[in-house]
This record gives sequence, C-alpha cells and structure tokens, in this order.
Amino acid sequence: MESQIKLSHEDYHIGWICALPKERTAASVMLDQTHQKLRVPANDQNTYTLGTIGKHSVVIACLPKGAIGTNEAATVVAQMFSTFPSIKIVLMVGIGGGIPPKVRLGDVVVGTEVIQWDFGKAEDNGVFKLTSKPKQPPRALLTVISELESEHDLGESKIPQYLNDVKAKFPPKVIAKYGWSESLKDPLSAPDPLSALQTVFNLGNQSAGSDQISEPQKKPRDVNIHYGLIASGNQVIKDAKRRDGINKELDGNVLCVEMEAAGLSSFPCIVIRGICDYADAGKNKDWQEYAALVAAAYAKELLEHIQPSIVDQERPVREVLSQVCGDVAAIRSRLDGKEDLEILNWITPIDYGPQHSDYLRRRQPGTGEWLLTSDEYNTWLESKYVLFCPGIPGAGKTILTSIIIDNLMTRFNSDSTVGIAYVYCNFNRSHEQKLDNLLASLLKQLAAQSQSALPDSVKKLHKSHLAQKTRPSDQDIINTLRSVIKTYSRVFVIVDALDEYPASNGRAKFLTELFHLHDEYGVNIFATSRFIPEIAEIFERGTMPESRATVEIRAHDEDVRNYLDGEISQLGDNLLEEYREHIKTEIANAARGMFLLAQFHFQRVKDSTTAKKLKAALKTLPSGNEGYDHAYENAMKRIQTYNSDSRNLATDVLSWITCARRALTTLELQHAMATEVNEREFDEENIPEVNKMVSLCAGLITIDEESNIIRLVHYTTQEYFERTWVEWFPKAQIDITERCVTYLLYDNILDENVDSFYSNDGKILKSKALCIYAAQNWGHHARISATGDTPLISGLLEDKAALLVCNDLMNRGARGGRGWRTFGDMKGVHFAAYFGLWKSLSAMIGKGAKLEAKDKNGKTPLHLAMEGDPRNYQFVRIPDNQEGVVRLLLDNGGDPDAKDKNGRTPLDLAVQLEKELEKLDEKVKNGQSWLFSGPAPKLKRLRALKFVLLEKMQQARDEEVLSEPS
Repeated sequence: MESQIKLSHEDYHIGWICALPKERTAASVMLDQTHQKLRVPANDQNTYTLGTIGKHSVVIACLPKGAIGTNEAATVVAQMFSTFPSIKIVLMVGIGGGIPPKVRLGDVVVGTEVIQWDFGKAEDNGVFKLTSKPKQPPRALLTVISELESEHDLGESKIPQYLNDVKAKFPPKVIAKYGWSESLKDPLSAPDPLSALQTVFNLGNQSAGSDQISEPQKKPRDVNIHYGLIASGNQVIKDAKRRDGINKELDGNVLCVEMEAAGLSSFPCIVIRGICDYADAGKNKDWQEYAALVAAAYAKELLEHIQPSIVDQERPVREVLSQVCGDVAAIRSRLDGKEDLEILNWITPIDYGPQHSDYLRRRQPGTGEWLLTSDEYNTWLESKYVLFCPGIPGAGKTILTSIIIDNLMTRFNSDSTVGIAYVYCNFNRSHEQKLDNLLASLLKQLAAQSQSALPDSVKKLHKSHLAQKTRPSDQDIINTLRSVIKTYSRVFVIVDALDEYPASNGRAKFLTELFHLHDEYGVNIFATSRFIPEIAEIFERGTMPESRATVEIRAHDEDVRNYLDGEISQLGDNLLEEYREHIKTEIANAARGMFLLAQFHFQRVKDSTTAKKLKAALKTLPSGNEGYDHAYENAMKRIQTYNSDSRNLATDVLSWITCARRALTTLELQHAMATEVNEREFDEENIPEVNKMVSLCAGLITIDEESNIIRLVHYTTQEYFERTWVEWFPKAQIDITERCVTYLLYDNILDENVDSFYSNDGKILKSKALCIYAAQNWGHHARISATGDTPLISGLLEDKAALLVCNDLMNRGARGGRGWRTFGDMKGVHFAAYFGLWKSLSAMIGKGAKLEAKDKNGKTPLHLAMEGDPRNYQFVRIPDNQEGVVRLLLDNGGDPDAKDKNGRTPLDLAVQLEKELEKLDEKVKNGQSWLFSGPAPKLKRLRALKFVLLEKMQQARDEEVLSEPS
C-alpha cells in the first residue's frame, strides 16, 4: 500500500471528513494507495492523509482532538477547501447513534437527507420550534447511491470483501481493535425480548445500562445498509426519551443521530454513519471502532461506483461555497442574534436562495460566457444602467440569470458596500408573486447584507407593527427599502422571468418602483422576460435611452455544444461517443437558440440502439417554436410504449402535476400515486420512488431540490398540457377527485383528533402528506369532472369525522399557515353549496338536508353558494355551476334574508362584493389587467347570482300580493 506518488493540491477531488481519530484510522485502511504528504499553509490547522480509492484521489481530514459538533466540522472543511481548491465532493464518514428497532448496532446509515435538529427558535409559549430544513446530496450522487442500493439488494455488496482485506493487510492490533469480536453485545439480541425493548425504549428501570441484558454474538450479523434521514446537532444524545423526542419531532423518519453532518449541509456532501450505540443510557464505546470500519467500507464501495465523469460535472466546492452560499455565511456572521433573524423572517418568509442554488447547479461549465464578456454587460457593470434581456421561450434565460447573480457575488464578494438582491418569478408561485412580497424580498436581502447590524429603519418598521400584529403597507416597505439602499455605494437588483409575474398582481407598479430606485439612487437593474410587448413598452417608457440597454438572450451554439459534450461524457455510451460531433451539430442547428429544445432533442436520440436509428432521429428533429409541441408530443408517445404499470404511473404523475391547483411536493405526489380508490387503508408499500417517477416522465418534469417541489420542466410544457390535457389525460379530474376523497376517508388516515395530523411545529405529518391538498381541493376537482353524486362523494359528505377534519384542514395554507378565511362547523350541505356540487346538493336536499343550518360564521348554504370558492374563477375555462346551485337552494326554501354573524344576508353579500369588483372591472375595461386570472369572471358570476336572488325575491312578493284578499 505504500507509495511514492506525489500529486499537487489541485489533483484531489474527493474530501473525506472524520470527527474522531478512530474514524480516520478506519478511513486510512480503506485507501488502495497512500500518497506523499503535501505542504499545508500556516493558517490551516488540519492534518491530512492522502491517497487513492479506485479512480479517485482522496483527502482525509479529521477534526481536532476533543472538537465535535456541526460548527467544528464546518471549520475543518473550510480550511480543507482552501488548501485543496479542486475538491468537488465531500464524504462525512464515521459513527452515530441508531434509532431502534429500525437500525441495529453494526449497521450503516446513508444520509439521503440531513437536518439540524437543534436549529430553531423559542416560541412565545416556551416551545422550541425547529426551523432547519432537510438537505440532500446532489442528484447525480443520489443516483449512484440508488444504483448501489439495488446491487446490495441483489446480494452483491463488497463490504465483507473489504473487511477481509483489512485482516490480510494490517497488523493484528488493528484487526483486534477494529474487526468483529464476540465480545460485542447488542441489547436487541438479548434472550429476553421484553427486557431488550424496555432498555432501548426507556421503559422501566435501566440504571445499569443496556449492556446488562446483552449476551455475546457468536458471529457478526450481515451489515444492513439503511437510507434516509440523519438528525445532526451540537449535543451528545445519551437519553432514550430525548432521542425518541427528536424522532417524533421529525415525523418518526430519523434513522441516526450524530453531531457533525449539519455543518456540511451547504455543499455537495454524503453523510455515512456506522451505528455504534442507540443514543440511550447504555451508550458506550464498545462498538465504535467496528462501526467506523463498516462505514468506511461502504464509503469505499460508493466511491468505486462514482465515475470520474460524474465528479467532473460538479463544480469545486470552494466555488459553490463562495458563490452560492457565501451570501448566507455573510448574513449569519453579521446578524445580531436570533432577534435579527426573526425580524428578517417577519419581513417575508420567501427565500429565493434555494431556487438560485438549484438553477446554478444545472449550469454546464463554460456556458453563458458570451453574455459575461459582452460589451453591454460590462457597460452595465461599470455604469448605473438598466439591462433588459428578452428571449424566446426555452432560451436559457433563467440559467443565465443565475450566472449573472453568481458573477456579481464573486466580483463583489469582499466589498460590503455593494448590495445584491434578486427575484426568480415562476408561474407555479404566482400566489406569492405580489407587489408587497417582491418588494419585501428585496428589502430582506439587502437588510441582511448590511455592513454591520440590521439597519435601524428595518428594526423600526418591525417594532411599529409588532404590538398590533399588523403587516406593513406597500408604501412602508418601499420607504424602508429606499432607506436601506442609501447605506450602500451600489445596489444590483436582478429579476428573472417577468412574463411569469401576473400583470394583475402589480407587475407594472413593481417595475415603476424599480425604475424610481434606478433614477433616485442609481440602482442597477437586470431583468429577463419573454418577448411581451407590454413589458418591453414599460421598459421603454420607464427609463431613458442613454441609461438602458437591451440584449436578446438565445442559446448560443457553443453553449448547446458544451451541454451536449457534458451529457454524452456522463452517459459513456460508445455509439454516442462515436457520433459526438454529428450529434452536437445537428441538435445545435435544430435548436435555433432554444436551449430547452436541445435538451429534449438529446432525450430523443440518446437511446438509439444503432447508428442508422441515431441518424434517422437526428434527421427528423423539429425546430423553431413548433419544435416544443413536437418534442412534448414525442415524449408522450414514448411514454405510451412503456409497459402498462410504467405507462400508467407516468401518465398519472403528469396529469396530477398539470391539473393540480397548486405546485405539489414530491411527498404529496407520492401519496397521491399510492392512493388506491377501492381500498380502505393507505398502504405505504405502494408509494413509488421519486427517481422512478421522474425517469418515467421522459424529461417532462423536474424537481426543485431545495423546496422539493415537483413540476413540469418549463413554462412551455405547462402551456402545452393546458392545451392538450383533455387529449392525454381525459379522466384526470375524475381520478384526482376520487383519490382525494379516498385519501380523506382512509381508515388509517382519518382521525377525529385533528391535532394528530400535525407535528409539534404545526406542520402536517409526512404520514398524512396529501391531507391538506385533498381537503382543500377535492370539491374543485369534483365540480370540474362533473362526477355527480357518487357513493364516494356522498360517503364523504355524510361522514362527520371526515368533515371535521376538512373544516380544520381548509383553514391551513398550502404549507401549514393560516388560510384566507376561517372554516368551521360546516356540514355536508355547506360543502356541496360552497364547491358548487349541484347533483350532490340535490341528492342531500332529497334526503332532508337542513338548508337553514349555519356554520361557525353563521353562514347558511345559500351564503356559501353566493361566495363559492374564490379560486374557482381563476380560469375562464372552468365551468360555473353556482347559478344552478343558488336556484336549487332558493327553490327548496333557502332563505335570502338569513343573516350571518356579521348581519349580512346573501343579497347583501352580492351587492357589497359587486361594488368592490366594479372598480376592478373598470381597470379591465381600460386594459390594465387583461388576464384570465382577472376579476371579470367572478364579477360576471356575482351579477348573475344577484339577478337570481332578486328574481326569486320579486317572485315571492308577487305571490304574496296575489294571495292577499282583494
């Protein structure tokens, strides 16, 4: 194993971090070769072991003796990245405490997610609220982990081989200390199972420690590899109650607890833990060496599966830290404790950082250089300019925006007098994209980057609203934003995809305010959009020609070719390698400046099995705007060739993403796919893997890694399926209705104790992930599908426990916050009226439903029919059944004079709302918000409903007059 190999600092691409010397020893014995030591800078306190595993050059570093915890880990890796600047992937390998009985001593846990369990804030009631979010390794590494997991399932693990190699290569004292020993005891292997459970789950007396009831194992169990959530913190866990409390806080998904991994969560990192104890009172060091060795053996096997081409695709971690997370580190170092963090989150919880990280990861090395070196961009940098960059759909505008932000952060990283703030508009988040939210986000980012403490103007704004629990007005935010901008010498504001910011949400006013900041304070503005005449006109009107430049964004051929080079190299396919230049030329020619089209074209040709088929595919590549429709149609046709199980899953995934009323998380969609309409219980074994769902959809969907939102790959994809969903998913609305209702009625989901649906931090449990979406939206899908009064729907409307849950869940926002109004005490007849379910309402009236019944707000079904679900009118194409529902209620005795708790009758409600909406209607006529999501459809509906009410009331008066004696 000894070697005279000596490499340079730049030759090492893999970093391996250990917390303990014994972990470092275990790592070192896994090296295929060791390398000569290199000189270390005086300010680097680490010591390193250098060597080779497979095709990778590896740096092993260990925390200083006695130093443990997330902060120490972060310090070690920061110094490592400075000394070894080319490191691209980091492994954190060592020991940890397992969560029994899922995980046993001697097993290995691989952290597909890592969360810091002790990062949060104290609430007013004294409860500690977790605010950390799970972090994942890069997607390419997760793919390799999945491949290795499959091999292990087939019994092909090399871990036993590596453990035997250690015996053959190293001194007996190493083997004696790190190898398997019959003296190792596992409490879960005790002869009395009840005693074992009492010990590891803190049931009864365990004062003597868990090893009291253990007995030696004659031979080692097979090493089981577990994949999932690791909880990391800065405290040693030696108490079963504390351990189980952490696990409960995280929905029972924790496999391992440890003390360093969360410190490595901001860059490409894989956490691997050998289980040495159960984090309870019986915690000891007996298993530590063996656990460290099996963890190192798994790490070695994983590295041997990672192809150098995958590593090449990753950016050096040093760059990721400085360019993606450098702003976060700077924020944290300048904030004055938890109070400042709370103020920033009070300004707005919206954070575009995760989106930026996702987009930047997708950049192919070398792309976007044409814009960075252009005269227009460099003039914009040097002067106080407005740079507007329109582009055709799919040209790569968003990735280029991330490159610009990245470039600015690098360029001004050491200049605290320069502020940088950015916004990524997205059609999937239109409900968030309102004037106050976007301005608040700019304020939050610039306030957080302040040179010293949080600016006084921000603290004053917070204080003025804190006592009354009010929110600042748009003008309050604007005034404070202007005050903060004055503290900088220069400010850059970057806005991507203005065309995806709804005009009705205040787009024109947002741009007007940005132009004011440019005129008054010299703020540099960079913005992208499709070619929308209205947006281009706003830029022309709002800025002077001498301070404005326009650059069209198109995917340059060189960028397309770089992208294809990377894809072909990563696949390693001989046929693709042979025709590399031909593929690059043909796809670049067909793409015509549309980067997204190039991606789809490659998806189409990459699976060609012969040269003839490859050439034929390249000859028929569509181009131009119609190329998208052809690409999406070809992807759907490819899906139709799958076997029935794969085809159905892909079609269901696409139909849900297309037709859902909001963006879904991966877990929500997994639960939707696992729901079986004719079953009584939810079966977790029916949950499909996320990677499987993505791969089957032929490049049409993607996952935003930081937010875990699963979505269509592009705005044009959404537009395509909005036009064609009836063709591809004709029964989508029926399917979504049935699955939502079924999910709410499942025996193991439904529970009259509403609190059981939530974790301690108020979020919905992962085991009930689809509940909020299903409760809020089942009626919407039922109305569109015209399902009628099916046994499934009537079963929900007659189930008191299910309606109790729906009342509560409808109060919750999409991510657990409060909704736009409060619900409560709504009966089945209220729900049918609210959602506009004419057939169900008719059936309930036929069974004697009480139309005078009132909910917690004193509203009758007629009130709710008048209001309806306001979200039903976002799109003109959605059928409106409310007029028929109102007529049905009035015909059967619904009282138009019934008053709610505020003294309003259904007619009062219509008249009041019409007055409010007439103002908006005038704007529509003037062309100020001419969108599908505008107020016109709802205004038309209210007028129709008011007419129905007046007609009925006049009819009643006429009948009363006729009945009077003459």
